[in-house]
Amino acid sequence: MDEKSIAEKKSSMTYQKLFWLFIFGSIMGVLIEGVWYYFMHDRWETHVVTVWGPFCIIYGFGFAGYYAACHAFGKLNIFLRFLIYACLGSGVELACGLLIKYTINMKAWTYAHYPMNFMGLICLKMTIIWGLVGLVFQLLLPLFDRILSHMESRQWNIACIIFSIFMAVNFIVTVFCFLRWKERHDNKPSSNRIEEIIDKHYGNKFMKERFVEWRFIS
Repeated sequence: MDEKSIAEKKSSMTYQKLFWLFIFGSIMGVLIEGVWYYFMHDRWETHVVTVWGPFCIIYGFGFAGYYAACHAFGKLNIFLRFLIYACLGSGVELACGLLIKYTINMKAWTYAHYPMNFMGLICLKMTIIWGLVGLVFQLLLPLFDRILSHMESRQWNIACIIFSIFMAVNFIVTVFCFLRWKERHDNKPSSNRIEEIIDKHYGNKFMKERFVEWRFIS
């Protein structure tokens, strides 16, 4: 295989590559926010978005999105790349924030105290930070490509399938737990066996301790 073919293989976009980037980004998001919270408040706080595992999937979507964007727009001038990455990061934040607000009437973060914010979900400061993060990600792109090129064996394919199934179930259970949390907040009793099981194992105490930053909107 010539160098051109190797380069094309490394830069090809596949579900498996995006999935592992999503998982890596989700875990890194938990670690980054935990370290940041410890630095700011002198105690560790875990910010996850699933009922099982150390996953902050907002960062996961952002990580996979940056990878795709860097490959698609990496040859543009630095100013345009900065704008694209800034819009990508804030777009993911805004979309997730709006989804949380209008489906379960909750918020998981707020930038209301920052100037030039929109609905407290995004702000100018974080938009600039996301743009800079994208440029840093661009510098690390060759490293990610090399790592991912070594994760295309049969064993990794099987692991991807198994873990994809686990994450799909994880998402479904998480959605049901959040919907039931909202119903309990609205004083709605359980109406079937599944809701009774959720109330027993993922009640208000569990959800408040698991999702420490999440608050219902008054």
